[in-house]
Amino acid sequence: MEERIKVSNLVKRFGTFTAVHDVSFTVHENEFFSLLGPSGCGKTTTLRCISGLEQPTEGEIHISGQLVTSPEKNVMVPPERRGIGMVFQNYAVWPHMTVEQNMSYPLRLAKRPKEEINAKMAYLLDLLELEGLERRFPSELSGGQQQRVALGRALSTDPRVMLLDEPLSNLDAKLREQMRFELKDIQRKTGISILYVTHDQVEAMAMSDRVAVMNSGKVVQEGAPHDIYETPKDKFVADFIGTMNFVPCSVTGKTEKGIDIRLRGGAEFGLDGSSVNKGDYILAIRPEDIILGTEQGVECEVDVRIFLGNVIEYRVRIGEDLLRVQTNSSMRFEPGDRTRAFIQNGLVFPK
Repeated sequence: MEERIKVSNLVKRFGTFTAVHDVSFTVHENEFFSLLGPSGCGKTTTLRCISGLEQPTEGEIHISGQLVTSPEKNVMVPPERRGIGMVFQNYAVWPHMTVEQNMSYPLRLAKRPKEEINAKMAYLLDLLELEGLERRFPSELSGGQQQRVALGRALSTDPRVMLLDEPLSNLDAKLREQMRFELKDIQRKTGISILYVTHDQVEAMAMSDRVAVMNSGKVVQEGAPHDIYETPKDKFVADFIGTMNFVPCSVTGKTEKGIDIRLRGGAEFGLDGSSVNKGDYILAIRPEDIILGTEQGVECEVDVRIFLGNVIEYRVRIGEDLLRVQTNSSMRFEPGDRTRAFIQNGLVFPK
């Protein structure tokens, strides 16, 4: 599979502060790849280095096989010659230009033939579902429509890759959800490679083929969304991706299938698939991996119930610990009810 972006041992320092530390990853042809992490983790700085808006301290960047950045080799290709399209958080559409003028601006700037511009605009207006809005100004558009205009402008020059920096963060929740589907659909139809920067794990998990989770300037885990969700590499990734319960525990022994666990209040159960030595650990459990109302499992008491539509979320007390549990809406318990909780999956991390 052809490499569209290759980042090798990227380092970016601002004075004595290292914002990006030895970051390496590859984005392949037709791939939706996300850099995911909290604010200040280095993901936007990494994107700016790839775009050419920031010069790294060390490392190399290739785009479609071409070396575009290398401080060691004194290579720094300007952004306009990298074959990239960029979409920013704030849309950055010209308020005094119409939809069509905004989208065609890069082509007009390059003095492309009128026939080519018209054909490209017809294609993009159809692709982005903006037909009939060609003569409107940004102030007459919704946030989602303005974001599609920004996408159209970035796509107009047929870039080899698209770089998107938190493009949905200014939209309301329902519009963000809609735009996730639209972005993925546009990527599928155009076949373009996308590098997407976000702090929103739902966005990254919903749209990406692969995700690189960043923390403190480093990539701490890379893989398919379901792999990162199901087998987080460390406690940071487990906490950042999805909802997770963390409780202190002791591993008291090993079994043929896994390990024996004891919680602070004395509750004991087996955990399959883990293999660690005896000692004190942190047990991580997803809310959906706790089943209530079973004949087996540990005793618990329902503390709080919250109705969320298709699921009900409970907070249950097991010994000294409070844990979040999610069940389907047909499973009903009242606060104060005593039942059993079967923990069907979990992970242990060092304290």
